[in-house]
Amino acid sequence: MSNCPSRKRIFYTSSEAEEELLRIHVKYQNSTTATFYTCDDCGYFHLTSSGDQHQVVKRAFEDGKIDQMRESAFWTKKIK
Repeated sequence: MSNCPSRKRIFYTSSEAEEELLRIHVKYQNSTTATFYTCDDCGYFHLTSSGDQHQVVKRAFEDGKIDQMRESAFWTKKIK
């Protein structure tokens, strides 16, 4: 596993970062995590609350995907 001098969590692809953005917004309703960026130090991706919300997250909210994923997570946890 690679390390970054920033000590932030590394995502090796933009797809991984997008998936984590969605997961965070499903798990934490008031998340301020907005987008991701390519780190100048390590060359990989990190999440950030700075800047505009990433299009994937915007679209997921608009399409109701976040709400559907929250509902699914709720019931999955409830039946375990």
